Amino acid sequence: LTLDDLFNNTRLSELRLTNQFIQELQKASLNERHSGLDSEALHRLRNPPTEQFSFENQTDGANLRLAFEIFLASLKASVDVYNTTRTSILRRHPEDNLPSYDQMKKILAQITGVGSIVHPMCRNSCVAFTGPYIDEDYCPKCEEPKRCPISGRYYQDFHTMPIGPILQALWRDPKSASRFEYRRSKTREIIEELRSNAGKLSSYEDFFHGSDYLEYIRSGDITDNDIVLMFSIDGAQLYAHRASDCWIYIWVIMDFSPEERYKKEYVIPGGFIPGPKKPKNLDSFIFPGLYHLAALRNEGLPIWDAATNRLFTSRLFLGLNTADGPAMAYLNSLVGHHGKFGCRLYCPTPGHHKTNGTHYYPALLKPVNYTMAGCDHQDLSHFSTFTSHSHYSTNLAFLLASPNDAQYKRRRLETGIVKPTIFLGLPPRSTLAIPRCFGSDIMHLATFNLSDLLLSLWRGTFDHDPLDSPSDWPWAVLQGEIWESHGRNVAAATPYLPGSFDRPPRNIAEKINSGYKAWEWLLYLYGLAPALLFNILPDPYYSHFCKLVRAMRIMQQYRISSSDLILADTLLRSFAYEFEMLYYQRREDRLHFCRQSIHALLHLALEVTRIGPPICSSQWTMERTIGNLGEEIRQPSNPYANLSQRGLLRCQVNALISMVPDLQLSKGNSPRGASDLGGGYILLRARDRYHRSMKENEAIAFKKYLQSHHSLTLGDGWTAKITRWARLRLPNGQVARSRWKEALKPINKIRTARNVKVCSLSTLAIVSLYSAPLPDLLLQSHGTFISCKYFGDLGLTVVDVTCIKAVVAMIPCRPPGVDQDDSYYFLVERPGLDITDLGDIHEIVRAEQ
Repeated sequence: LTLDDLFNNTRLSELRLTNQFIQELQKASLNERHSGLDSEALHRLRNPPTEQFSFENQTDGANLRLAFEIFLASLKASVDVYNTTRTSILRRHPEDNLPSYDQMKKILAQITGVGSIVHPMCRNSCVAFTGPYIDEDYCPKCEEPKRCPISGRYYQDFHTMPIGPILQALWRDPKSASRFEYRRSKTREIIEELRSNAGKLSSYEDFFHGSDYLEYIRSGDITDNDIVLMFSIDGAQLYAHRASDCWIYIWVIMDFSPEERYKKEYVIPGGFIPGPKKPKNLDSFIFPGLYHLAALRNEGLPIWDAATNRLFTSRLFLGLNTADGPAMAYLNSLVGHHGKFGCRLYCPTPGHHKTNGTHYYPALLKPVNYTMAGCDHQDLSHFSTFTSHSHYSTNLAFLLASPNDAQYKRRRLETGIVKPTIFLGLPPRSTLAIPRCFGSDIMHLATFNLSDLLLSLWRGTFDHDPLDSPSDWPWAVLQGEIWESHGRNVAAATPYLPGSFDRPPRNIAEKINSGYKAWEWLLYLYGLAPALLFNILPDPYYSHFCKLVRAMRIMQQYRISSSDLILADTLLRSFAYEFEMLYYQRREDRLHFCRQSIHALLHLALEVTRIGPPICSSQWTMERTIGNLGEEIRQPSNPYANLSQRGLLRCQVNALISMVPDLQLSKGNSPRGASDLGGGYILLRARDRYHRSMKENEAIAFKKYLQSHHSLTLGDGWTAKITRWARLRLPNGQVARSRWKEALKPINKIRTARNVKVCSLSTLAIVSLYSAPLPDLLLQSHGTFISCKYFGDLGLTVVDVTCIKAVVAMIPCRPPGVDQDDSYYFLVERPGLDITDLGDIHEIVRAEQ
């Protein structure tokens, strides 16, 4: 059946309303009223400039450039900073012509062609007056009027930034245009590997390694001229202590390399939905942005490529749609995690519910002595399958044909679908098949979701049946003094975690209910916990937890080898099965232990083969965008309007800098006196003022290095003169420190950064090697508790600095059997270091004496 056939069979009014949004998208055109573009914007969109922008070609270009330099330098400050600077310059040079701040914003919009489309909305945030609601004068949900009866103005409006003009601007400089080459070259590279390796990939590094994307390449639905996008949405609370909810969605340009696409300069704010209440019809708010996307897909987006001086037509392809759990239910229009079919990826796994309960839980093992009409199916396999578009379509047709409300509710339960998703309205083959275009969310899964489940169980605070006392749970050990001591140990690790690890976990016993951040959970669960829970969390629960840690360390990387992916998949399936056996134990009163966060683990590895590593489509980018836009709010009295204006300004400024790259202010990452070694390695001061002789043990190590690597014969009396440097910046943005300066400070005043990860053994570094990991601990923890002995000066050796790949943490510990030896440490690598590389987040460095 076609969508028209399905819609013609729809009986219920609410479902027909959703169908109307979809039908409007199906016939999207830039000429229609839903487009929202005025004639000038439409003409420029269809006829983009075909030359590079230059201030030299503008009237009074020198003054205009000066004005923009001041404007950009004062972006994070108040408007008064620009105006005061302008006034001072004009006082000294009255003959100059510097536009006012308001004039600058208009000029910026004219140069870039980037603006916003403004639509009215309900003052209570219920709906936007778009699509089928466009002619309504009153909110269909709360019946509030659209306009003020006295002034005639809209009570509330919201902004949508159309993506077309922004993409056109990004092609107007050769360097910026060349960034779009990444997808094409990477695709050719992947296809060549598949041809030469019997259709197999050695690793998965991006969305483009996924089978779904490659199938669209094979079919010709994505060509070299097209642009692949990712849509991401989330709710945000602007202020911690007052109602200030709003929603933001962004576009990520997947054609750019992972090192570029997640940067603030290239993440495109797409729309802002003011609060403080949640929208009751999200479709009406994202409709303008999707309509623009659909219209461009239908008509084609004309683009001038400054790198090749050619004009071509691009058809936009929406690769993925991402959101956290609650927001995803709005996007995919499924029932959410409480439903009988609650998987966000819409796999056909039904849940069980308790007697007289309505909440379903995705336990794959059937409870004992359990008979429940509609959900007493037998045990299900822990080997998940891909989500099927045909399965979704069949169920959607069944739902839409509901003759009345009673049948609708029954069919909603049996299908897991609430209504058709608005994304059905996008042109055919312009996105991955529904529901496969909706991705997972490893950020919230790996942090808040799993930590809440596991810590609640281990602390004995999990909701439980009156007859199932936590005092009888053998795993509920984090209580009383043990819990307090554990929290102190977490906090005590802080001095040993390098500054590049960002925010260290606070005392978890004191702060677990005080806004423990996602990054703290990441460091705690996958860094500290395997060591700090050893001999506290009893077996088999400890070994079971370590399986999760090992697998999630793999799954959070940007590059996942095929062999590591198989290992992670095996560990995750084993973890999910053993979770039910160890904790839930087929008890009906413990069905609620089996959350969707456990079920989601079964899909992670298989999703990598379909859409690439989950970190590439995670919510980290969305969360970071919310954070850095929120920091720019300057009008607390009207934060929503101010946030929208800052988002529009972000789009315009990013477009301008792409067109005129030399307007970009230097980030000043290398302080005075730094020495660039090439390849991303930079020596940073402090530095010895004079050459010095090496210590005896250092000289011995250096001598061995020269003799073995350079075939030199050095006499017994040979000595070397060296110059010490305090710090070394690595290509990944981390800064390693030497013992020379770091040892001068007390441990509670530093974040230790002189433990490094070294590859195969110029500018040289003297390092002290640790021992090999204790094998018994390594085996028991599935490779997650890596405890090594520190040899100090007895382990000195010399390496080329380019062998240093990362800064790691080595935290003091006392493994079993070595209680009197204080020279053992356990390894913590920075979780998600790859995604930090992708976002271009570098450790801030300052000059040191």
